[in-house]
Amino acid sequence: MSEQDEEQTGREAAAEALCEQNRKVLGVFTIALVFLLIQIPYLVVTDTDSSLFVVSVLNVVGSGAFVLLSGSVLWFCRQRAV
Repeated sequence: MSEQDEEQTGREAAAEALCEQNRKVLGVFTIALVFLLIQIPYLVVTDTDSSLFVVSVLNVVGSGAFVLLSGSVLWFCRQRAV
């Protein structure tokens, strides 16, 4: 078995293990999306010089990253199943 075949098998095993956790990833996606939607209004309401604005920006960036990452995993698993 060549090194390329072993690498492909490892990637397939990782993708299979990731897609088996589909419900958990959906839960992370849902929680992150709700938190993101709650935090976005704070960007408009708070004063840009306040520490609350900085915390809100960090929350939006972090939640957005979780939404993008978990959404990408959900999309990947859906495409893989087709």
